[in-house]
Amino acid sequence: MLTAIGDGNLDRFKALDPALRARGVMGGFDPSDDSIALPMDVLRASASDPQKANTLRMVFGHEIEHSINKTDIARNGEASRQEIARIAAGPSPHDYTAILKSHNDSARLRESNDQIAGFNVLAAHVRRENPDATPGQLYAKLYASSDQMQQYFDVGLDADGKRTYAPKAGLTIGANGQIAVNADNVEAMGKYFYDRNRYPEVYTHRNLSQAYRAELDAARADPGRPAPEVKVDLQALKLPGFPLPPGFSDSSPGLAPPAPRAPPESAPRPAEPATRSPFLDPSARSPGGPGSEDRAYFQLLRERLPEHVPDHAVAHAMLQAKRGGLEADQIDPSKIGLSEGKIWIGGSTPGFHVSVDPKQAPPMEQVQRELQTLSSAQPGAPAVAAEALEPQGGRSR
Repeated sequence: MLTAIGDGNLDRFKALDPALRARGVMGGFDPSDDSIALPMDVLRASASDPQKANTLRMVFGHEIEHSINKTDIARNGEASRQEIARIAAGPSPHDYTAILKSHNDSARLRESNDQIAGFNVLAAHVRRENPDATPGQLYAKLYASSDQMQQYFDVGLDADGKRTYAPKAGLTIGANGQIAVNADNVEAMGKYFYDRNRYPEVYTHRNLSQAYRAELDAARADPGRPAPEVKVDLQALKLPGFPLPPGFSDSSPGLAPPAPRAPPESAPRPAEPATRSPFLDPSARSPGGPGSEDRAYFQLLRERLPEHVPDHAVAHAMLQAKRGGLEADQIDPSKIGLSEGKIWIGGSTPGFHVSVDPKQAPPMEQVQRELQTLSSAQPGAPAVAAEALEPQGGRSR
């Protein structure tokens, strides 16, 4: 912290935006005012709740690394912006796969390294509190220190039925309880922290939004040029099916050719399941069924889409929007509709939409299962925000 302050990269602390906190974010570094944002609910409880205090220790460790590396983060971000602008202004085809992958790979290394720093800050505290703990006891103490630590340990039972704790495969924890920064540990942290908490989707969504705006800017600068082919290989990004902006196509090998355009909105209503949607029928609610937030989200879409669009297609569109980082509070209701046979959902962030073909929507039961799988990942939401807090309204998540 003193290094960051001395370098002029850390000047203040502030309250985390409640909207970000509601999505599970625990903190962030804002380079615009050199501040670290903290969750007020956790901070207030930290004096009486050791787990909350320990969670803040981990957040501090991670965000301080961001502040120390502020210049490098800004340089990498600017390099990505320039490459996106170059592609948008260049000849067709415009392939954004390489720059999206490059940015995500560098972010993965940085975020993983910074999360190791957060882990080690908390581990140092736990070891000070338990100087004589054996390795097994230390693992148990680390696991119990904060819910943010639990994603790094496997839990088992010994011959006597007592719980045992061990670092997850690939992670090596030293006798001091800390993780050394080496290739194996960084890769493992990338798997258990960066990948598990859906950071690739955060960065891809953000950069795709930037690419979409760059395409619009380039078209306005040269209105007479033919429309370019704009593509992204989602398979190469390990994000199959990730929603793309309007006009972007998925160039993943082996994809079937695009389906013919659907008939206009006056087409006959597709067949629907005999039962009412669990998102609308109170009697259909059951354990594991849609929660109140998903029901409200579904209703928002249902009321703005033609009646002949079946409920399972509306739910599938909601699923795809959520996968793309568009929660209900990020949707512009005026940008929900059916156009050329596709459901379109527009975000409040200008220029980013999700489009879904109703004919490709799976049955409601499958949509529900996928929504439950998506929701089950939320308790493990990132302990920290992606590399930097942007001005309000500028974040994709």
